Amino acid sequence: MRKKEIETLFRQHYAAMYRLARTILYDADESKDVVSDVFVRLLHATPSVQPDKMESYLMMAVRNRCLDVLSHKSVREQVEKLLLQEMKQRHIVARSEDERLDRLMQYIERELPPLSQRILRLRFLREMTYEEVAQEVGVSTATVYNHLSQSVQRIKEYFSINK
Repeated sequence: MRKKEIETLFRQHYAAMYRLARTILYDADESKDVVSDVFVRLLHATPSVQPDKMESYLMMAVRNRCLDVLSHKSVREQVEKLLLQEMKQRHIVARSEDERLDRLMQYIERELPPLSQRILRLRFLREMTYEEVAQEVGVSTATVYNHLSQSVQRIKEYFSINK
């Protein structure tokens, strides 16, 4: 189709096409986009439509394009909803983990001796080896092991009772 023919079709049918799109989509901007898209597609592809059937063809093209838009919108809304749910769930889990970590740190500071606290921090927070912790604190590796195992045992017992 030539541009002149498309311009003529545009002037003749735009208003009816827009009304149909607006009735389906309830959105002025999306409706304009749909009608424009139909004419762009018409410009790039030459349909084999008889001139007396062109209005029906254009209206059907608008309807189909509107249904595509609604379908994509539905999928997009579902994805957004799932992402929102996942973000909320991650926030709840993170907050729960933060609360548990706070409780753990409070217990360690309140109940464990200073040497055990220091050994725990060096081993687990600074990720030092048993040998590095022993050198830092100035004790044997066996002492580091004993303090860690006793501390971990006390922590397990406390949290198994106080869930």
